[in-house]
Amino acid sequence: MTKASWQRVFIGIVIVLSAGTYAHVQGGFLAWHLFGFVLAMVAVIMLGLASPLGRVHVSRLLDPGPFRSGDTVVVRLRVEYPRWWPWSWLIVEDILPAHLSSHASATFTVSPWMYKRLILEYKIQSTPRGIYHLSTIVVRTGDIFGLITRERALHLAATITVWPQSVKLHTIGLNRYNWQGEAERHRGTAEESSNLRGIRDYVPGDRLSQIHWRTSARTGAFKVKQFEPFTQPQLHVTLDYSKIFDVGDWELAVSSAASIVEFAHFRGQAIGLMVLDCPDDHIFPGMGHDHLVKLLDYLAALPRREHSTTRIPPVVREQSALWITPRDPEELRGVPVVGLVTIGSSDTPTRISSLSELPDYLSRQTV
Repeated sequence: MTKASWQRVFIGIVIVLSAGTYAHVQGGFLAWHLFGFVLAMVAVIMLGLASPLGRVHVSRLLDPGPFRSGDTVVVRLRVEYPRWWPWSWLIVEDILPAHLSSHASATFTVSPWMYKRLILEYKIQSTPRGIYHLSTIVVRTGDIFGLITRERALHLAATITVWPQSVKLHTIGLNRYNWQGEAERHRGTAEESSNLRGIRDYVPGDRLSQIHWRTSARTGAFKVKQFEPFTQPQLHVTLDYSKIFDVGDWELAVSSAASIVEFAHFRGQAIGLMVLDCPDDHIFPGMGHDHLVKLLDYLAALPRREHSTTRIPPVVREQSALWITPRDPEELRGVPVVGLVTIGSSDTPTRISSLSELPDYLSRQTV
């Protein structure tokens, strides 16, 4: 119980003793009736304090994610009681992060007299982009008058991942990529070609089809064929974090990056992400579902900055990339740009002001 509850208990004891003393000294029907009424109130309060709050079990059920910015996230709280109890009232509150508290009401007041299990549901409307960690659920109860309350905090960890919005792209309008290696390959990516490069020792994980049986028989040890690797097209996306965005433009920039990342993933192209002014946040090009999740999780958690350095780091000038920026193209002179997405409100076709404009904008890009 809280300090205020203990103070109310002390006041209640004083009232009971005072009523008993008055009934004993004064006597008569009215005095003893008043004393009986006080005892009845105390009994009701004690019944509320004796409720088995410690045995109440609460679990949180989330719809499978991840979600997209603007989606509605449904959260269910399952409340279970070990046995029947005449609860006066019960409050269940899921403590939400500050950024979500204005998007949902997660406090429930119930009177579970006839139930041993309840399902409480709330919805987080128009969920903003981000990674949110839910932890504490508070359960409160008390007497029927609300004079004395008890509460219990349950720590139930859960994560809500909200990826940026994205739009389906049919092309990104680039006719060259940042190639690395000695040979190009323009169709589907693979780790190896059919050109034999040499023979090497077998290591766990090599496929049986790669074993060179004739050499293995002659040497007495397993040998595998090593093929000439293909070069994969590697696209770098540079998010211009060194320039101040408006709130809406920043979300548009992040959503544009997510759309390009998903386009490259479904086309089987390696893609990386560089965020200016964050030298440790350079995600090198990669492929596969895990790499896609890594990129989208990073974009989901990327906050908007309130200041700008306005200077392009020298390391950026050494890498060809598709830029997403509010800068004018003239500011990028000398920077190896293979594509440009310019963010900002404008009546000209050189900028985009909404995500729906991105597919047509990229289809017009030329290098």
